[in-house]
Amino acid sequence: MSAPEGWGELLGQLEPYVSPEWSTHAREHGEQPWIRLILLVDAHHQLSTPRVAEKVAMTMADLAVDRDKEREGWEALRESAADQRRDIVAGLVDATPALLSPELVQLFERSIEPAPPGM
Repeated sequence: MSAPEGWGELLGQLEPYVSPEWSTHAREHGEQPWIRLILLVDAHHQLSTPRVAEKVAMTMADLAVDRDKEREGWEALRESAADQRRDIVAGLVDATPALLSPELVQLFERSIEPAPPGM
């Protein structure tokens, strides 16, 4: 059994943004459908919150009191980093149907949906 076409390409796109442990599991066990599901859900979770570049830029913008141009520059950097992260998440979601069976795609979709309030 081998990983489906497109798995290696997605790994290459995600690798700069996920942990080395994630990458190791993805390369060593990506041929197993259930493990691909777990890895895709985990990558989605990791990339669904601001990354370090966004946090640094947000903090630096907050610290740029009375320095409007500097604050605007940091805010632009934060927005650029957030846009890049959202594009990576969208690519992951778009690639999923080719990487999982229809049953596992349903589980992926259910797993990435936010929990209803009160859960």
